[in-house]
Amino acid sequence: MHNMPRTADPPASAGRAALVKRALRLVRLSVAVGLALGAVSIATGLRGHSLGVFAVGVGVLADVTGSATLIWRFSAELREPELSDRRERQSAVIVSLALAVAAVVLAVESAAALVRGSHPTASAVTITAASVSLLLLAPLAIAKRRLGQRMSSRALLGDGSLSGVGAATSFLAIAALIMYQLLGWWWADRITAMIVAGIAGTEAWRTHPFMRP
Repeated sequence: MHNMPRTADPPASAGRAALVKRALRLVRLSVAVGLALGAVSIATGLRGHSLGVFAVGVGVLADVTGSATLIWRFSAELREPELSDRRERQSAVIVSLALAVAAVVLAVESAAALVRGSHPTASAVTITAASVSLLLLAPLAIAKRRLGQRMSSRALLGDGSLSGVGAATSFLAIAALIMYQLLGWWWADRITAMIVAGIAGTEAWRTHPFMRP
């Protein structure tokens, strides 16, 4: 009696492909959410002279840049898995640059606002914009960081940091606006943006592919 043909084991890459497709869904959602949040936060932050809320917008748009890059990176991996490592390094460079640009913009704007002594406006619109950003960005940041760990993707980890920077900025912006409203601490909003700039700069350094994990 002939032996039954042996069923081939599923390729090892099948699990990786599933993770890549999951990552694609995540970063596409991040781009869609980020475009809306970034535009609203920058507009309301500038209108209300709130650097904290403006910082949210800058961070979110940097996150959009990172997520858009990862759409290219993971789509390319599905087509050409053999180029995965190269695409990962290229994406990590772009994400680290997005973090660095966000850090520089926030630091310069914060320093200029402190020198001018301009005061933010703690309006319902600015606080609402920061609150919505916090509620949407925090889960995205956690999901990206967890998946980035599973995939050993420095680029996705960095993009998760970009979302995290946006979420942290939103929380600090809300706190700073409340302190200004209750205590008159106009400078808290500016210091908040400078703190976030430092965090973004640190994450840019850690995300760059030439840095050790």
